[in-house]
Amino acid sequence: MLAPVVGQAATVMAQAWIGFAGGIIAAIVSAVVAVRQSRLNGKLQADLARLNSELGSDLARLNSELQAEVQARTALLERDLRAEEVLTRYREPLAAAAFDLQSRLYNILCLDFFGKFGGNHERCEMAENTTLFRLAQYLGWTEVLRRDIQFLSFPEADDTRRVTQLQSQIRRRLLDREYGPAMMIWSDEQRAIGEQMIVEEHGKVLCMGYARFHDDYAERFAPWCERLRPDLQSQTAHQRLRDVQHLLCELVETLDAQRVRYTEDLQRAQASAS
Repeated sequence: MLAPVVGQAATVMAQAWIGFAGGIIAAIVSAVVAVRQSRLNGKLQADLARLNSELGSDLARLNSELQAEVQARTALLERDLRAEEVLTRYREPLAAAAFDLQSRLYNILCLDFFGKFGGNHERCEMAENTTLFRLAQYLGWTEVLRRDIQFLSFPEADDTRRVTQLQSQIRRRLLDREYGPAMMIWSDEQRAIGEQMIVEEHGKVLCMGYARFHDDYAERFAPWCERLRPDLQSQTAHQRLRDVQHLLCELVETLDAQRVRYTEDLQRAQASAS
């Protein structure tokens, strides 16, 4: 009877140990899982914090770039509006000056102006003086426009950009040595003549008229213009003057965009001076 009792007790004890060991194992597993979950949660929280920080930095950078882009586009728009405002203010006087000069060049090139009024003609000096005046008047209005528009960088508006391009091309034709020395006017000389033409009347910047140009000629303009006087009647200057005349016609057409004042005269001049 004793053996079965002992066997039964051993079985019970074995089961108890198994239960105890299972509990310990379960507790250990639970602890391991808890530790791993804790570590995982910590890592997740750290990753989330890092992602939030990176996202915040990216959003701040994008916002800064967006503000910079808005400011740049606003500045560009304001610059273009300012350039258009300046061009509108001087459109008519610059167009008139360019037309007057191209008209005289047309007369010289196509209608033998100095053949009629040059040489020993009694009005030769007047013919030369008025030609020099028209050149100086164009350079004067060009300088006025340059002063107002020079700090606006390079305008994007089509009309303003085209006007500045044509003025630049005319300037280069006048200074280009490939045409020879006749009527060659360097950039600094062009600006100097233009500066001498600028006057201020009643708070407005203008170019002086012919009467004042005539009165001030010896003192203000002779140092620049007397060198040019003999070239006015020289055939060697004709190619330079012809190219300048063509560009002046384009400039007037650009300034007179509605073709209100100069269309017929310009078409005739362009056809005859080609």
